[in-house]
Amino acid sequence: MAEKKTKKEVKKEEFRYSKKNWILIFSGLLVGIISLILMGLGDITLSVILFVVGFLVLIPIGLLLKP
Repeated sequence: MAEKKTKKEVKKEEFRYSKKNWILIFSGLLVGIISLILMGLGDITLSVILFVVGFLVLIPIGLLLKP
């Protein structure tokens, strides 16, 4: 008869994102928050540029980049 495996293979859980991904995601959030503060202070042009860079460039790159 076939032998039964008594040892269970312990699979170490790995994070989907590496340190580089997290840095990009949080820097995108930080740039987005700074843009919202600038928008409240009245600097509309710079705040919109920072908003686009933060929320529409850095965060998606951080999410889609392979670790």
